[in-house]
Order: sequence, then C-alpha cells, then structure tokens
Amino acid sequence: MSVYTEGKVNQRPSNRPLSRRELLKQSAAGLASLTVPLWLPLGSTGAKPFKMAVIADLHHGLAPDAIPRFKAFIDEVHRRKGIGLAVQMGDFCYSQPDSTPCIELWRELKIPRLNVLGNHDMDKCDKDAAMKYTGMKSRYGSHEYGGYLFVTLDLNNFKKDGKLVPYSNGNYFTDNATHNWADPEQLDWLGTTLRKSTKPVILVSHQPLGFGEPGQGPPPEQVEVLDVVTAAAKDNPKGAVAACLCGHMHVDRLEEHKGIPCLCVNSASYFWSGGMNPYTKPLFAFMELTTDGHLVVEGVRGEFVKPPPANSDRVVGRSASIADRTLPLSKPR
Repeated sequence: MSVYTEGKVNQRPSNRPLSRRELLKQSAAGLASLTVPLWLPLGSTGAKPFKMAVIADLHHGLAPDAIPRFKAFIDEVHRRKGIGLAVQMGDFCYSQPDSTPCIELWRELKIPRLNVLGNHDMDKCDKDAAMKYTGMKSRYGSHEYGGYLFVTLDLNNFKKDGKLVPYSNGNYFTDNATHNWADPEQLDWLGTTLRKSTKPVILVSHQPLGFGEPGQGPPPEQVEVLDVVTAAAKDNPKGAVAACLCGHMHVDRLEEHKGIPCLCVNSASYFWSGGMNPYTKPLFAFMELTTDGHLVVEGVRGEFVKPPPANSDRVVGRSASIADRTLPLSKPR
C-alpha cells in the first residue's frame, strides 16, 4: 500500500537527491524570501522558549521496524530536559491489538501529547475507533502551549460524485476522487477559532498545507483551508497562523505560503517509491519556538538502506534525513 497515493509526484530539476549541505542552503534561501515581520509571541520580560518533540508517519503495521524506531524517539524525549509537548502527526498505527506496544510507548511520556489523524490510521477502522485508540478527544481542536495556540486539523475526507466522504476502513483507495479535504463544519470552526485567538497559531495537519507542484500554487483542497487562514488573519492579526507543520509526503521539504513557513516533517521510517525505501536511522525532530519569533528545528541525518528507484530522483525534498533549520515565524503583511 502506498503512502504517496494522493496527488501527483512532486518533481525538482535535478537527477539526484539533495545533500545535507544543499538542504541547508535551500532552507537559507527560503528564509531569505520570508521578509515579513517576525512574531514576538510571548511578549513579556523573562519569557521562555518552548520546546517540543515531533514525529510523523511511523507506520506501525506497515513498517516492519516501527517499534524500535519509535522507542528511539521516546528514549530521546526522556533523555532531554525541558520538552513541553510531544506531537505525533498521523499515520501512526492501526487500532488493533498488534499495535499495543506502540501505544504503550506513547503513554510512557508524562508530558502533554498531541495526536493528529493520518489517512492510514483509518485503513482498518473509522475515525472514532482511531481516535479512541490513541486517546484523542476530537478529530480537530485547539490546544494552548508555551504562549501559542496549536490547532490540529482533520483533512481525512475525499470528494467523489459531488459528495464529501470521511476516510474509513481504507475507502479512500478509490478512483475518480480527490483527497485530503476539510469538511464545512471544520472550516467554520477554524475561522471562528482563529478570529478569537489571542495567541499566534501553529497549524498542525497530517496532509500538507502550502505545498503544490513545482511552479504551481497549492491544490484546491489546500486553498480552501488557506483562504480561511488568510481571511481570519486580516480580521485578527493577533491570532494569525505563524507556521504550518505537516507530514504525509515522506519528504523533508520547506515551502512558504503568503509569508507562512510550511514545513513537511519527514517520515520516521521510509520514503515511498515503488515500495518502502527505509532509512538507516529513525527520523524525528526537536523544535524550539523562540522568544524572538523563530522556529528552530533540530533533525536527524540518515541514509537510505538502498538507493531508491531512479524515477524518484526528481521528487522535491527526497531525503533520508530531517535537516536542521531556523525559520522566522510569519506575521500578516
């Protein structure tokens, strides 16, 4: 089963993967283009930075070594001091007894834990079952941590024959459909939440927001959400989205949409092209929201166990690593 089924394969004009140095240069170039003012989100003398641990696309039930990869993440969170939040960004595990070790590891963390629904979480169940298994109270929501409002979204719906259908029991493996839509109820909630927020927002979703084909803007399902974000920011600059975080694409990629940095966190386990192309190391990131309005990303550098197929050479952000980056959080123009 493919984790890269929704949308076209993104391409870049190179016939080889980006090196770590090139990834860092790409990040720097992205920073240079983000010329909007910075957030000063905590805004008081003595404010402290906020640290979080982030992992995406573990794929327990598909990746055969998911448990040791996840244990490496949990052990590193335990080892570090001052982590205020752990985030798993979807495609985590199946809601079945075989996933019990995965859930038990997740529950070892005694810090706040934030869950996001991914499409493969509903391969063998519906959303309610997936939420119950991981302890989610709602499929989307808002959560205050470290002077920010973390807003999580559920983009696990497809459109077919004019109808919006929630992902359930692998039903999104269907022809003649478009994927990764928000539902109208959620869009209304998002607009209201952003207009009421007194804190800058970190928008977290499994599926990408702010990512399109090279040289093209985001596709319609993303535009629908991003238009709500833009309109709300005009009405309430204090609650504007400062950054978007996603997974799903199994790449290490940074984009920018109307001044908002949009970061795709690479899979913990593998890149998909003609099958699983596993990484030599488990990938995850430690992030810090600084008091001067930056997002500092500390990643992991790995390699591919075997070179992925040549026809994936032009995939944007293909990498067996998560690059270190420092991103300025955005503010409305």
